[in-house]
Amino acid sequence: MKGKLPKQAAALLTGKQKVTTYETTGGKTTSAFAAHNLTLLPGSIKPGSTVHDNACGSGTVSRHILHSASPSDNINVYATDIDQTFLDAISADAAQHKWPVQVSNQKSENTNFSDGFFDYDIMNIAIIFMSAAGLDATREMYRTLKPGGFAVVNCWKSIAWLLPIVLVNKAFRGGGEAKAPPVSWTDGKQLKKVLMEAGFQEGKIRMESHEVSTVLEDGEELREWAEKTWAYLVGVVGDWCDGDEEKWDEEVDMLAGLLKTQPGSKVEGGKVIMTASQWVAVAEK
Repeated sequence: MKGKLPKQAAALLTGKQKVTTYETTGGKTTSAFAAHNLTLLPGSIKPGSTVHDNACGSGTVSRHILHSASPSDNINVYATDIDQTFLDAISADAAQHKWPVQVSNQKSENTNFSDGFFDYDIMNIAIIFMSAAGLDATREMYRTLKPGGFAVVNCWKSIAWLLPIVLVNKAFRGGGEAKAPPVSWTDGKQLKKVLMEAGFQEGKIRMESHEVSTVLEDGEELREWAEKTWAYLVGVVGDWCDGDEEKWDEEVDMLAGLLKTQPGSKVEGGKVIMTASQWVAVAEK
């Protein structure tokens, strides 16, 4: 039975704090993915380019691009997402830094951009949430890219902290496995499939896997990370339940302990090291 949002989770997920919670946990991993993936493009983002930061969140891709560009490069970024809280964050940063970013609330599967509008369309860890198992979004990427333009799309391969979350859910709620997606993305085949079905030619799709590590001090830093992650990702395994508020510290403590012992994690020199990996595809239209 679905319960109310615990006060501890509300404190981490309300308003701007939701963005901070994400960016200080899994967002560090996805930011590392984005930085790596931009290096896979032939050369750097070319001066005068028009870029789509697709399903932008708080603008991770936009930041990586614009921090390394100069105003004379005349790069224009269009950042879209459907979570207004995250869009407000990138809008505020763009205004503060006078970045050439236009922000709008749009679904990735159905944007208002014209055919052949973008030189680059970059989606960072969002394709798995799109309709038609990702195909609707890749079709829209293909439609809005210029001939010779590039799409960069990635998906999770492995996440060290997913199993611990499942185990905590099972211990306190009797829940089973994480909610299974309609298709599996972990072998990279679905990512390539939806790109090809969208129109990208197999010979113009480059794929690779890439791993990053999250390193935390064992103790207070690990527990803080566990608490934020539990709040943000509980929807992966189920809904909030009556009793979560009262059992909050027990749930978080169990998660912090499990994070040190599951596959993909290790403890060395007082630090907890957790790995996560992605499949990334760079496709030329």
